[in-house]
Amino acid sequence: MLITTSAEISGKQITQTLGTVYGVSVRSRSELGTVMGKIRSITGGKMAGYEKLVKAARENAVADMQEEAKNNGADAVICFRFDSSSMGVGNEEEFIEVTAYGTAVRLV
Repeated sequence: MLITTSAEISGKQITQTLGTVYGVSVRSRSELGTVMGKIRSITGGKMAGYEKLVKAARENAVADMQEEAKNNGADAVICFRFDSSSMGVGNEEEFIEVTAYGTAVRLV
């Protein structure tokens, strides 16, 4: 399935707009990973564990969005975007949430 950030697809005609489709992924690290991440934030540097977590969340959100589009009979998703946030309990940010969304369409 074609997924694009643009509103048009070169060489294709949109015949029907099916509506907005979403995929959401909420992830957290293990307690040990969270502690190690806090130590890394003090010393500075690349936070590979968090990068891996965000990448996995994005991939999962896109797959869920694609599945919803497919179930709606779409050939493509246009105007694709990501949104992300962190959330937690109290003052601790323990989870990340990634949403993938766009407009499902049928093409000729």
